[in-house]
Amino acid sequence: MENSSPRLKLALSAGLLACAALISVNAAEKKEGGPVRIGYFHGGRTALLLRLYETDGFRKKGLNVEYYAKTLRGSEYTKVPESIEEFNEGGTDDVGKSKGTELIDMMLAGKFDLAMVGESSFIFSVYAGKPIVAIAELGHDVNGQAGHVFLMRKGLKTDKPADYFGKVLVSRRAGPGDAIFLREYLEHAGVNLKTQVLHLAALPKTPEEKELLPRNKVLVAEDVFEDDMRKGVRNGVVDGGYFHLMGVPKKMNEFNLVQSLDEFGDPELSHALLVCTREFLNANRGTLTALLEAYIERIKYEHGLSYEERTRPQAKGLQMAMDFRGLNYPQYDLVPTVSAGLLYEVDKLLKKHGFIGKKTVKIDNYVDNGLVNAALKNLNLTEKDDLRPSKY
Repeated sequence: MENSSPRLKLALSAGLLACAALISVNAAEKKEGGPVRIGYFHGGRTALLLRLYETDGFRKKGLNVEYYAKTLRGSEYTKVPESIEEFNEGGTDDVGKSKGTELIDMMLAGKFDLAMVGESSFIFSVYAGKPIVAIAELGHDVNGQAGHVFLMRKGLKTDKPADYFGKVLVSRRAGPGDAIFLREYLEHAGVNLKTQVLHLAALPKTPEEKELLPRNKVLVAEDVFEDDMRKGVRNGVVDGGYFHLMGVPKKMNEFNLVQSLDEFGDPELSHALLVCTREFLNANRGTLTALLEAYIERIKYEHGLSYEERTRPQAKGLQMAMDFRGLNYPQYDLVPTVSAGLLYEVDKLLKKHGFIGKKTVKIDNYVDNGLVNAALKNLNLTEKDDLRPSKY
């Protein structure tokens, strides 16, 4: 199995060399009285924050908050409109497509004050020496109602490891998390990751290209751009892979749902985090506490809605929950504290699959739940007040 450590070593070196400069830039560019700028990616684990943004939840707290995102192939970050419908006009498969590691780097370069990132991007960046701290948990997959699945094209068997030989399996462009869970599925299916997997440098462009690949290995393409993945699904190059539930229903004419993440991993490991620098946290505790109050109030509001309202089919970012064969979109907890325990489990998986080195980092030092706890105290809320803990 191809090991990702060489790329990691380069990232570590670059991260350590750049950290001091990045922190100073971040501090210098923060203007008194200016907006709180947040790097955003458009997905189920962040969508509640977008609904809060659209409904003036921050302004009601006296906050001026701006989200920034980029398109899939773009490099320029622009302000996210406060209308989800308008944002989606850019194409939901194209807008808000930053990787968490990219958002962290842009935050440290002074483009944002905070960033919404996945769990694996967070751990990867911590190991790269980047001075970040997680201050709240965002959306997460739910045990028993996972938001991620392994699909296989109809007509293909999945009974034994050899059934996957010669098949092209994909995970989308993201932090290391999607690649890890694809590997975990294959291991669960009995595939020997060291001897029976060939990691492709790129997804084959055509069925003819695919025919030239070995047939005695499982062919894995990770970190694939969404547009390339869609093309591969359409032209038959993609035989299966690890997919997000949001896009699964429209694939059911051509693919079978083989297993949900519940069956080969811990769904709770798939979660997003709100991060900033320790410097920004210490200088803006009051503002950040108010921001988290707005976030928690939005969670409480949504948990009070009916099943019909929460699951009503709507455009991306607007639909709060989904009941698809018992599975669900990522959900949000009224007490959104960051779990160092879950992050240590992610750390183990990143080490296991070669995305980070073997050294030990005390992840607790990169977690601060003080702001969430202060916000809950101000709102006089506890877990006992949760009307719908992690359900549809």
